[in-house]
Amino acid sequence: MKKAQAAYEEGRINEVPDILDDCLDVFNDKKARKGNFDRNQKMEAYYLLSLTYLYLNEEESAEKILLKLLRLEPEYRLKNNAPSEFKKLYGNFRVRPVLAFGGKVGGNIMRFNVTKTFGVDDPHSFSETYTSKLGFQVGGAVELPLTKKLGVFMEAYYSGRSYTLNNQLFGYASTNYEENQNWIEIPLGVRYNLGDKYNFSSHLKPYVFGGISTGVLLAASAVVVRRDKVSADVQREVTGTSIPVAPMRNRLNISALLGAGVELKRGRGYLVFDVRYYMGLSNAVNAAQRFSVNELLFKYGHIDNDFTTNNITFSLGYMYPIYKPKKIR
Repeated sequence: MKKAQAAYEEGRINEVPDILDDCLDVFNDKKARKGNFDRNQKMEAYYLLSLTYLYLNEEESAEKILLKLLRLEPEYRLKNNAPSEFKKLYGNFRVRPVLAFGGKVGGNIMRFNVTKTFGVDDPHSFSETYTSKLGFQVGGAVELPLTKKLGVFMEAYYSGRSYTLNNQLFGYASTNYEENQNWIEIPLGVRYNLGDKYNFSSHLKPYVFGGISTGVLLAASAVVVRRDKVSADVQREVTGTSIPVAPMRNRLNISALLGAGVELKRGRGYLVFDVRYYMGLSNAVNAAQRFSVNELLFKYGHIDNDFTTNNITFSLGYMYPIYKPKKIR
C-alpha cells in the first residue's frame, strides 16, 4: 500500500494498478494476508485504485472498483478531502439499504373517549372512571427506504392491554370491572428522517412518522367485583370467574398513527426508540351484543358505554439494514 501511495503522489499513476493488484491478491489469499493486509487496507486499496482510474480517464474501471469497495463496506464514509471527481462518482451509486428489518418490544397505555353512556342506573347519578394499566407489545418491523429522507414501513405486533372501570350504582353499590385484551396490531406508514440517515459520521438520527394501523382483537376477558353497602359497618362482596367479553367488542379497530423516534448507530444496524400515538377511529363496542352477557347485566349491573380507545406506546428495538450497492445513473 505504501508503495502504491508513493507512486500515486509522485505522479507515476500508471504503476499504481499493477502494485495494487498484487496487494489485492495478498488479501484474497487468507494465508498470505494473515498479519499483512487487513480489511481496512483493502478498502484503501480500492479507493486509491478508483482514483487512479479516474485520473487515467478510465471511468468504467473506476466504477467497477468503487462498486467492489461499496460491496466490501456498504457504509463507507466519503472522505471530506476526497477529490471532487471521486465525490461525483460516489454520488452515482445507491448507498442506502434496499430494506431494513428488526424487532421491537415495549409498553402501552390506553386512553378512553366515551361517546355515549349506558347504565342500569340514572346516567346522571353514577360516576365512572376508566384507568389504564401498563400493557406490552412485541413484534417485528420492515422498512423500505425511498430517499435519504423518506421511507415506508410495515410492522406487526402482538400486544396485551388492560384497563379497569370503577362505577358507583344506586347510592349503595360499587363495581370494579377489569378487562384484559390481546391484539395483533399491523401499522403501515411513512417515515421522514430529520437529518441524512445515511451520513454515517453521525450516530444519532431523529425521525418522525405517520400512518394507519389495523388492530385485530384475539381475546378479551373481564373480572368484575361488586361491593354492596349493607349497613354502615357491613359490606357484601360479589364476584366470580373470568367472563369472556370478546363478542361484545368490535374485532377490527382502525387507528390513525403519529410518532417520533431516534436511532443510535450500533454496529451495522441501529438501536431504535420510538413513542407513538394511536387514535382509534371506530367504536370499540359491538352494539348488537351490548346486552348479551346476562351475568354482567344482572349480577354486576354492568353495561358497556360506547367508546373509542387511543393508545400511547413506547418501544425499544434493533433494525438491521440490507445493502445492495449499484450504479443508479
